[in-house]
Amino acid sequence: MEVTADKEFQVKSDVESMWKLLSDPAKVVVCVPGAQLTEVVDEVNFKGKISVKIGPVTSKFNGEAKFDKLDADAREMVLSGAGTDTGGKGSASMTMSLALSEFEGGTLVKSSMKLSVTGKLAQFGARMIVAVNNKLFNQFTQSFTQMVETGEAAAGTEAAPVDGLQLAGSAFMGMITGKKD
Repeated sequence: MEVTADKEFQVKSDVESMWKLLSDPAKVVVCVPGAQLTEVVDEVNFKGKISVKIGPVTSKFNGEAKFDKLDADAREMVLSGAGTDTGGKGSASMTMSLALSEFEGGTLVKSSMKLSVTGKLAQFGARMIVAVNNKLFNQFTQSFTQMVETGEAAAGTEAAPVDGLQLAGSAFMGMITGKKD
């Protein structure tokens, strides 16, 4: 199953500082709920783990990621990654593009992501995956913003439990209203 998401957020910091942070996997990973950086292979390739819990189902993935594009002049980057469920019951792959631009008082970060999931998580359907992605993105942006402002990220290495009932309600309302977010 494949889902896409286009998101943006603003940070009250200059674009050069945001570029340095977002192009450093060790800095970013601490803001991603449930993620750990396990190895930096070289400047553009790295390995890691991520754990995602939806209701009673927890999926843990080991994977590899790389920067396919790091254009500091254009302030654009493309990150791709793939992983397999440690229980052998699925896989996930992702491609994310980021573009940074200045605005008065800070940096606008626009992202576009394509996520493909197989196995246990795919059984929840696209609307649930979109709802989980939205929640994780919001947790990431809050943690990243806190890190920029205070020097410490809000998220740790443990996956935050996702309220499956709340997300099911959100997905159901999306079916009724036709909204995916």
